[in-house]
Amino acid sequence: MILPLLFSALLASQAPAGATRPEWIERLPEAPGRLYAMGTADLGYQEGQSIIRASDRARLEVVARLRTSVQGQSRVTTRTSETALPGEKAFGSGDRQVRDDLTVGTRAEDLPGLVVEQTFTDPSARTVYALAYLDLTQARATLASRLDGIRQARERVPLEPPSRKALWRLRKVTLDLDRLEETLGVLALTGLAGDLRPALQEERKLVDARLDHLNPADLPALDFSRMAMALHANVDLPLGVESFLKSQVTSCGLIAREMNPDLVLDLTFSGGSKGPEFIFADMDLYTGVTYHLEAKLTLKEGAGVPVTRSIPILIVQGDSPEGMVNQFRRQVERWLPRLLADYKAEMQ
Repeated sequence: MILPLLFSALLASQAPAGATRPEWIERLPEAPGRLYAMGTADLGYQEGQSIIRASDRARLEVVARLRTSVQGQSRVTTRTSETALPGEKAFGSGDRQVRDDLTVGTRAEDLPGLVVEQTFTDPSARTVYALAYLDLTQARATLASRLDGIRQARERVPLEPPSRKALWRLRKVTLDLDRLEETLGVLALTGLAGDLRPALQEERKLVDARLDHLNPADLPALDFSRMAMALHANVDLPLGVESFLKSQVTSCGLIAREMNPDLVLDLTFSGGSKGPEFIFADMDLYTGVTYHLEAKLTLKEGAGVPVTRSIPILIVQGDSPEGMVNQFRRQVERWLPRLLADYKAEMQ
Protein backbone atom coordinates (compact mmCIF):
# COMPACT_ATOMS: atom_id res chain seq x y z
CA MET A 1 0.00 0.00 0.00
CA ILE A 2 1.12 3.59 -0.57
CA LEU A 3 2.13 5.17 2.75
CA PRO A 4 0.78 8.59 3.69
CA LEU A 5 2.90 11.62 2.82
CA LEU A 6 3.42 12.17 6.52
CA PHE A 7 5.06 8.77 6.85
CA SER A 8 7.30 9.47 3.85
CA ALA A 9 8.48 12.71 5.42
CA LEU A 10 9.15 11.02 8.73
CA LEU A 11 11.10 8.20 7.10
CA ALA A 12 13.35 10.80 5.53
CA SER A 13 14.27 12.11 9.00
CA GLN A 14 14.51 8.69 10.63
CA ALA A 15 17.93 7.46 11.73
CA PRO A 16 19.37 4.56 9.68
CA ALA A 17 19.49 1.03 11.08
CA GLY A 18 22.26 0.59 13.63
CA ALA A 19 22.57 4.34 14.27
CA THR A 20 23.68 5.61 17.66
CA ARG A 21 20.86 6.28 20.10
CA PRO A 22 20.30 10.07 19.93
CA GLU A 23 20.91 12.22 22.98
CA TRP A 24 17.44 13.75 22.86
CA ILE A 25 15.93 10.47 24.05
CA GLU A 26 17.69 10.96 27.40
CA ARG A 27 17.66 14.75 27.51
CA LEU A 28 15.48 16.95 25.37
CA PRO A 29 17.08 19.84 23.49
CA GLU A 30 16.68 23.38 24.76
CA ALA A 31 16.70 26.32 22.39
CA PRO A 32 15.44 29.91 22.58
CA GLY A 33 12.04 30.25 21.00
CA ARG A 34 11.32 26.52 20.86
CA LEU A 35 9.23 24.20 23.03
CA TYR A 36 10.27 20.53 22.80
CA ALA A 37 8.54 17.27 23.69
CA MET A 38 9.00 13.58 22.95
CA GLY A 39 6.57 10.80 22.13
CA THR A 40 7.04 7.04 21.94
CA ALA A 41 5.23 4.04 20.49
CA ASP A 42 5.71 0.29 20.62
CA LEU A 43 7.43 -1.06 17.52
CA GLY A 44 4.80 -3.24 15.89
CA TYR A 45 4.65 -5.31 12.72
CA GLN A 46 4.17 -2.17 10.61
CA GLU A 47 7.02 0.16 11.51
CA GLY A 48 5.48 3.00 9.54
CA GLN A 49 2.37 3.04 11.70
CA SER A 50 4.53 3.01 14.84
CA ILE A 51 6.45 6.04 13.55
CA ILE A 52 3.20 7.88 12.89
CA ARG A 53 1.87 7.06 16.40
CA ALA A 54 5.08 8.21 18.08
CA SER A 55 5.03 11.44 16.05
CA ASP A 56 1.39 12.09 16.92
CA ARG A 57 2.22 11.58 20.59
CA ALA A 58 5.15 13.97 20.41
CA ARG A 59 2.92 16.69 18.95
CA LEU A 60 0.31 15.90 21.57
CA GLU A 61 2.82 16.43 24.35
CA VAL A 62 3.80 19.82 22.97
CA VAL A 63 0.14 20.84 22.97
CA ALA A 64 -0.30 19.37 26.47
CA ARG A 65 2.43 21.76 27.57
CA LEU A 66 0.20 24.57 26.43
CA ARG A 67 -2.62 23.31 28.68
CA THR A 68 -5.10 22.70 25.89
CA SER A 69 -7.61 19.90 25.65
CA VAL A 70 -6.67 16.87 23.57
CA GLN A 71 -8.64 13.85 22.43
CA GLY A 72 -7.54 10.58 23.93
CA GLN A 73 -4.44 9.42 25.75
CA SER A 74 -1.51 7.05 25.22
CA ARG A 75 0.38 4.74 27.56
CA VAL A 76 3.71 6.51 27.40
CA THR A 77 5.82 8.52 29.82
CA THR A 78 7.15 11.72 28.32
CA ARG A 79 9.35 14.57 29.41
CA THR A 80 9.37 18.20 28.32
CA SER A 81 11.88 21.03 28.63
CA GLU A 82 11.79 24.66 29.63
CA THR A 83 12.28 27.24 26.93
CA ALA A 84 12.06 30.98 26.50
CA LEU A 85 12.04 33.66 23.90
CA PRO A 86 15.29 35.66 23.76
CA GLY A 87 15.52 38.01 26.73
CA GLU A 88 12.33 36.70 28.35
CA LYS A 89 11.69 34.54 31.39
CA ALA A 90 11.48 30.80 30.78
CA PHE A 91 8.03 29.20 30.91
CA GLY A 92 6.89 25.67 31.53
CA SER A 93 8.65 22.84 33.34
CA GLY A 94 9.33 19.15 33.03
CA ASP A 95 6.40 16.87 33.73
CA ARG A 96 5.38 13.22 33.72
CA GLN A 97 2.16 12.15 32.03
CA VAL A 98 0.49 8.79 31.44
CA ARG A 99 -2.09 8.49 28.65
CA ASP A 100 -4.05 5.81 26.85
CA ASP A 101 -5.79 5.42 23.44
CA LEU A 102 -4.26 8.45 21.78
CA THR A 103 -5.91 10.49 19.06
CA VAL A 104 -4.36 13.86 18.23
CA GLY A 105 -7.06 16.51 17.89
CA THR A 106 -7.22 19.19 15.23
CA ARG A 107 -5.67 21.75 17.54
CA ALA A 108 -2.47 19.72 17.62
CA GLU A 109 -2.54 19.12 13.87
CA ASP A 110 -3.24 22.74 12.96
CA LEU A 111 -1.04 24.54 15.48
CA PRO A 112 1.36 26.67 13.37
CA GLY A 113 5.05 26.01 13.86
CA LEU A 114 4.49 22.54 15.38
CA VAL A 115 6.66 19.98 13.60
CA VAL A 116 8.26 16.58 14.14
CA GLU A 117 12.01 17.12 13.82
CA GLN A 118 13.33 13.57 14.09
CA THR A 119 12.36 9.96 14.74
CA PHE A 120 14.44 7.01 15.94
CA THR A 121 13.63 3.31 15.88
CA ASP A 122 15.24 1.08 18.53
CA PRO A 123 14.61 -2.54 17.46
CA SER A 124 16.23 -3.95 20.60
CA ALA A 125 13.83 -2.03 22.83
CA ARG A 126 10.93 -2.51 20.36
CA THR A 127 10.28 1.23 20.62
CA VAL A 128 9.98 4.17 18.24
CA TYR A 129 10.84 7.66 19.51
CA ALA A 130 9.80 11.00 18.00
CA LEU A 131 11.03 14.50 18.80
CA ALA A 132 8.69 17.46 18.15
CA TYR A 133 8.95 21.15 18.80
CA LEU A 134 6.87 24.31 18.53
CA ASP A 135 8.68 27.16 16.78
CA LEU A 136 7.30 30.24 18.49
CA THR A 137 8.62 32.72 15.93
CA GLN A 138 7.02 30.78 13.06
CA ALA A 139 3.78 30.43 15.04
CA ARG A 140 3.65 34.19 15.62
CA ALA A 141 4.26 34.96 11.94
CA THR A 142 1.63 32.44 10.80
CA LEU A 143 -1.02 33.79 13.15
CA ALA A 144 -0.35 37.35 11.98
CA SER A 145 -0.67 36.17 8.37
CA ARG A 146 -3.96 34.42 9.16
CA LEU A 147 -5.36 37.60 10.71
CA ASP A 148 -4.31 39.59 7.64
CA GLY A 149 -6.00 36.99 5.41
CA ILE A 150 -9.21 37.33 7.44
CA ARG A 151 -9.10 41.10 7.01
CA GLN A 152 -8.68 40.75 3.25
CA ALA A 153 -11.54 38.24 3.08
CA ARG A 154 -13.81 40.67 4.92
CA GLU A 155 -12.85 43.55 2.62
CA ARG A 156 -13.65 41.44 -0.48
CA VAL A 157 -17.26 40.89 0.59
CA PRO A 158 -19.52 43.38 -1.24
CA LEU A 159 -22.36 44.81 0.81
CA GLU A 160 -24.30 46.18 -2.12
CA PRO A 161 -26.44 44.76 -3.41
CA PRO A 162 -27.21 42.61 -0.33
CA SER A 163 -26.95 38.92 -1.14
CA ARG A 164 -26.97 35.51 0.49
CA LYS A 165 -23.45 34.92 -0.81
CA ALA A 166 -22.19 37.98 1.04
CA LEU A 167 -23.92 36.82 4.22
CA TRP A 168 -22.41 33.36 3.88
CA ARG A 169 -18.91 34.75 3.33
CA LEU A 170 -19.13 36.97 6.40
CA ARG A 171 -20.33 34.06 8.52
CA LYS A 172 -17.30 32.09 7.30
CA VAL A 173 -15.05 35.01 8.27
CA THR A 174 -16.60 34.86 11.74
CA LEU A 175 -15.75 31.15 12.00
CA ASP A 176 -12.17 31.91 10.93
CA LEU A 177 -11.97 34.55 13.65
CA ASP A 178 -13.25 32.04 16.21
CA ARG A 179 -10.59 29.49 15.21
CA LEU A 180 -7.84 32.11 15.33
CA GLU A 181 -8.95 33.32 18.75
CA GLU A 182 -8.99 29.72 19.99
CA THR A 183 -5.42 29.22 18.78
CA LEU A 184 -4.31 32.41 20.49
CA GLY A 185 -5.84 31.03 23.68
CA VAL A 186 -3.91 27.78 23.24
CA LEU A 187 -0.67 29.77 23.03
CA ALA A 188 -1.51 32.14 25.87
CA LEU A 189 0.91 30.45 28.29
CA THR A 190 3.86 31.44 26.07
CA GLY A 191 2.90 35.09 25.99
CA LEU A 192 3.09 34.73 22.22
CA ALA A 193 1.16 37.00 19.88
CA GLY A 194 -0.66 38.78 22.69
CA ASP A 195 -0.46 41.93 20.59
CA LEU A 196 -2.64 40.25 17.97
CA ARG A 197 -5.65 39.94 20.25
CA PRO A 198 -6.65 43.68 20.14
CA ALA A 199 -6.38 43.63 16.35
CA LEU A 200 -8.51 40.47 16.25
CA GLN A 201 -11.20 42.06 18.43
CA GLU A 202 -11.23 45.16 16.22
CA GLU A 203 -11.65 42.96 13.13
CA ARG A 204 -14.51 41.13 14.83
CA LYS A 205 -16.29 44.45 15.44
CA LEU A 206 -16.03 45.32 11.73
CA VAL A 207 -17.37 41.91 10.70
CA ASP A 208 -20.25 42.13 13.20
CA ALA A 209 -21.17 45.57 11.87
CA ARG A 210 -21.39 44.15 8.33
CA LEU A 211 -23.47 41.22 9.54
CA ASP A 212 -25.83 43.66 11.29
CA HIS A 213 -26.27 45.37 7.91
CA LEU A 214 -27.10 42.13 6.07
CA ASN A 215 -29.03 40.07 8.62
CA PRO A 216 -32.24 42.22 8.61
CA ALA A 217 -32.26 42.46 4.82
CA ASP A 218 -34.81 40.58 2.75
CA LEU A 219 -32.21 38.67 0.76
CA PRO A 220 -33.28 37.16 -2.55
CA ALA A 221 -32.87 33.42 -2.95
CA LEU A 222 -30.09 32.15 -5.19
CA ASP A 223 -31.17 31.08 -8.66
CA PHE A 224 -29.14 27.89 -9.09
CA SER A 225 -30.39 27.40 -12.64
CA ARG A 226 -28.36 30.47 -13.65
CA MET A 227 -25.20 29.48 -11.79
CA ALA A 228 -22.17 28.19 -13.71
CA MET A 229 -19.63 25.59 -12.57
CA ALA A 230 -16.11 25.00 -13.89
CA LEU A 231 -13.96 21.88 -13.58
CA HIS A 232 -10.48 21.87 -12.08
CA ALA A 233 -8.19 18.85 -11.76
CA ASN A 234 -4.48 18.64 -10.94
CA VAL A 235 -3.97 15.84 -13.51
CA ASP A 236 -4.86 15.25 -17.16
CA LEU A 237 -8.18 13.42 -17.10
CA PRO A 238 -8.70 10.37 -19.33
CA LEU A 239 -10.69 10.66 -22.52
CA GLY A 240 -14.38 10.86 -21.73
CA VAL A 241 -14.02 11.61 -18.00
CA GLU A 242 -14.12 15.40 -18.48
CA SER A 243 -17.25 15.08 -20.65
CA PHE A 244 -18.82 12.87 -17.99
CA LEU A 245 -18.10 15.42 -15.26
CA LYS A 246 -19.65 18.24 -17.30
CA SER A 247 -22.74 16.13 -17.90
CA GLN A 248 -23.03 15.58 -14.14
CA VAL A 249 -22.88 19.34 -13.58
CA THR A 250 -25.71 19.97 -16.02
CA SER A 251 -27.77 17.05 -14.66
CA CYS A 252 -27.61 18.77 -11.25
CA GLY A 253 -29.20 21.87 -12.77
CA LEU A 254 -26.13 24.09 -13.23
CA ILE A 255 -24.34 25.43 -16.31
CA ALA A 256 -20.96 23.87 -17.16
CA ARG A 257 -18.73 26.84 -18.02
CA GLU A 258 -15.02 27.51 -17.54
CA MET A 259 -15.14 31.33 -17.83
CA ASN A 260 -16.23 33.36 -14.77
CA PRO A 261 -17.82 30.42 -12.89
CA ASP A 262 -19.86 30.81 -9.73
CA LEU A 263 -18.60 27.44 -8.45
CA VAL A 264 -15.66 25.15 -9.16
CA LEU A 265 -15.71 21.37 -8.96
CA ASP A 266 -12.18 20.71 -7.70
CA LEU A 267 -10.63 17.25 -8.06
CA THR A 268 -7.27 16.85 -6.34
CA PHE A 269 -5.50 13.57 -7.10
CA SER A 270 -2.57 12.16 -5.13
CA GLY A 271 -0.17 9.22 -5.40
CA GLY A 272 2.13 8.19 -8.19
CA SER A 273 5.90 7.79 -8.13
CA LYS A 274 6.50 11.01 -10.11
CA GLY A 275 3.59 13.10 -8.90
CA PRO A 276 -0.22 12.95 -8.92
CA GLU A 277 -1.84 10.55 -11.39
CA PHE A 278 -5.44 9.66 -12.19
CA ILE A 279 -4.66 5.95 -11.67
CA PHE A 280 -1.26 4.70 -10.47
CA ALA A 281 0.27 1.29 -9.84
CA ASP A 282 1.95 0.26 -6.59
CA MET A 283 4.25 -2.75 -6.22
CA ASP A 284 4.30 -4.54 -2.87
CA LEU A 285 6.67 -7.42 -2.10
CA TYR A 286 3.88 -9.48 -0.53
CA THR A 287 0.67 -8.48 -2.31
CA GLY A 288 2.11 -7.79 -5.78
CA VAL A 289 0.78 -4.98 -8.00
CA THR A 290 -2.27 -2.99 -6.97
CA TYR A 291 -3.89 -0.09 -8.81
CA HIS A 292 -4.99 3.03 -6.97
CA LEU A 293 -7.20 6.04 -7.58
CA GLU A 294 -6.96 8.55 -4.73
CA ALA A 295 -8.73 11.91 -4.99
CA LYS A 296 -10.55 14.58 -3.01
CA LEU A 297 -13.74 16.14 -4.34
CA THR A 298 -14.47 19.70 -3.19
CA LEU A 299 -16.88 22.45 -4.21
CA LYS A 300 -15.33 25.91 -4.25
CA GLU A 301 -16.44 29.40 -5.06
CA GLY A 302 -15.14 30.88 -8.27
CA ALA A 303 -12.43 32.64 -6.24
CA GLY A 304 -11.23 29.30 -4.87
CA VAL A 305 -12.75 29.37 -1.37
CA PRO A 306 -14.12 25.94 -0.34
CA VAL A 307 -17.88 26.00 0.24
CA THR A 308 -18.29 22.35 1.26
CA ARG A 309 -16.37 19.62 3.00
CA SER A 310 -13.94 17.56 0.93
CA ILE A 311 -15.03 14.06 -0.03
CA PRO A 312 -12.24 11.46 -0.32
CA ILE A 313 -12.49 8.98 -3.20
CA LEU A 314 -10.32 5.89 -2.80
CA ILE A 315 -10.42 2.96 -5.22
CA VAL A 316 -7.92 0.10 -4.94
CA GLN A 317 -7.86 -3.18 -6.86
CA GLY A 318 -5.39 -5.79 -8.02
CA ASP A 319 -4.71 -7.59 -11.32
CA SER A 320 -5.61 -4.69 -13.64
CA PRO A 321 -7.06 -1.15 -13.62
CA GLU A 322 -10.06 -2.17 -15.71
CA GLY A 323 -13.34 -0.91 -14.35
CA MET A 324 -11.78 1.75 -12.11
CA VAL A 325 -13.06 4.61 -14.27
CA ASN A 326 -16.61 3.30 -13.92
CA GLN A 327 -16.16 3.04 -10.16
CA PHE A 328 -14.91 6.65 -10.12
CA ARG A 329 -17.96 7.76 -12.09
CA ARG A 330 -20.29 6.07 -9.61
CA GLN A 331 -18.57 7.89 -6.74
CA VAL A 332 -19.04 11.25 -8.48
CA GLU A 333 -22.68 10.46 -9.25
CA ARG A 334 -23.16 9.70 -5.56
CA TRP A 335 -21.36 12.66 -4.02
CA LEU A 336 -21.78 15.66 -6.34
CA PRO A 337 -25.55 16.01 -5.72
CA ARG A 338 -24.94 15.73 -1.96
CA LEU A 339 -22.30 18.46 -2.00
CA LEU A 340 -24.61 20.74 -3.98
CA ALA A 341 -27.41 20.02 -1.51
CA ASP A 342 -25.08 20.99 1.34
CA TYR A 343 -24.17 24.21 -0.43
CA LYS A 344 -27.83 25.08 -1.09
CA ALA A 345 -28.65 24.47 2.58
CA GLU A 346 -25.83 26.81 3.61
CA MET A 347 -27.27 29.52 1.37
CA GLN A 348 -30.81 29.37 2.70
